[in-house]
Amino acid sequence: MNVLILTPDRVGSTLLQRLVTVYANINENYNPLTINLHELTNGLIPYHNTKFNQTVLGKKQSMEARPQAGWGYFQSLETIVNLLENCKHDVTARLAHYHIKNRNDSLNDQLAFYQYLNDNFHIISCRRKNLFEHAMSWAIAGESKNLNVYSVEQKYEIFKNIHENKIHVQNDVMEKYLLHYHEYLDWVDRHFNVNSYFEYERDLPEIEKFILNLNVFKDKKNLLTWQDRFNINWHDWNRVHYLLSLIPFNHEFSDEEKSFIKLNIDDYTQCRIFIQDLQDDGIVMSGIPIKLHTLKEKADLITNIDQCLLNYNKWVGINQPSYAISYHPETLTQAAQLEHTNWTSAESANKSLITYNDIPKKQLALSDLVWIND
Repeated sequence: MNVLILTPDRVGSTLLQRLVTVYANINENYNPLTINLHELTNGLIPYHNTKFNQTVLGKKQSMEARPQAGWGYFQSLETIVNLLENCKHDVTARLAHYHIKNRNDSLNDQLAFYQYLNDNFHIISCRRKNLFEHAMSWAIAGESKNLNVYSVEQKYEIFKNIHENKIHVQNDVMEKYLLHYHEYLDWVDRHFNVNSYFEYERDLPEIEKFILNLNVFKDKKNLLTWQDRFNINWHDWNRVHYLLSLIPFNHEFSDEEKSFIKLNIDDYTQCRIFIQDLQDDGIVMSGIPIKLHTLKEKADLITNIDQCLLNYNKWVGINQPSYAISYHPETLTQAAQLEHTNWTSAESANKSLITYNDIPKKQLALSDLVWIND
C-alpha cells in the first residue's frame, strides 16, 4: 500500500501520515514493510537497513549524508521517481504544495511526477473548513519557525517566548495564508486524481475510523485498532500526549486530569516505546506530533484575535470563496470552550476569548465547529 497525502500544512497531515504508517505496520506485521518518508521532494536516500536486512529509502539518512546542506532540493523529480520505483517496500509520504512552488521544477517535469504519483499511490487530499483557525495556526507557526513538535521539552523550548510575550498578527500575513490555501486547492484539482479527502473538522474526531476505512486496508481482515494493539484507545492516548506537554507551562491540573493521566500513563508509555522503536528502525522519521494549541489557546497567544476575525470576515465578504465561511464571535467562543474541555477539563474552559459584536453576513452552526487536533 502506497499512500500519498497532499497538504497545504496546518491541516493534520503529519499526524495522518504517521498514523497511517503505524496502523499499516501493526496490521501487516512488517510484511510488507511500510515506511513513512514524510516530504517526498526534499531528499530521499537509499540505505541498508540492518533491522530488516534490506535496502530501504530513508529521510534521516539524507540529513546525515549532507550535514552542511540539510535536506534541500538536491534531487530532480525524475530521480525521486526512480528511487520510488526501485524500492522494495511500501511508502507513506506527503507532498506539500509550498515545496513544489519552492523547487521551481519545469512544468513538464512536474506533470510527469504527478502522473507517476497518480498511477502508484492512494492519494489523500487534506482540507479544512475553518480557514480562520487555519490562518491563525500558520501565523503562530511562522512566528515559532516550527510546524510540529514531538516531545514535551521541544514544545516548551519552541513556544515559551510566545507564551510569555504573545504575538500580533498583521492582516497582510493572514491574507497571505488564505491565498496559499486557495492556490493549494487549485493545484490539487488541476493535477491529482484524489482517492480520499481528509477534512480536518469532519475526520479528525474519528481519525482511526477514517484510516481503517481507506481502500488500501480493504483486503485486510480483523484490522487491529489502537486499543487492540496498545491497550488504550487512540483518543485517550492522544489526550495524555497533549496534557503532559502542558506541565512546563505551569498548567494547573484538575483532579479529573490527574486521575486520567495516572490511569493511562503506563499504557501510554508502552505505546511511546513502540513508536520510538519504529523511529529507531527507520520506519518513521519522528514520533506522533503533539497537539500544539486549542483554539482557546491560540486566542490567548494572539493579542489582536478580535481584529483578526473582523478582517477575516471582511475578506470572506469581499472574495466570497466557496471554500470559506465567516464566523460569529460567540459561535467561535462556544466551540473553543467545547474543544478545550475535551482536551483538558470543564474547570479550565470557561473564559470568553472573542468579545466584539460584529455580525457577519453568514453564520456557521456550532455543530459544524469541532476541532480535535492541530
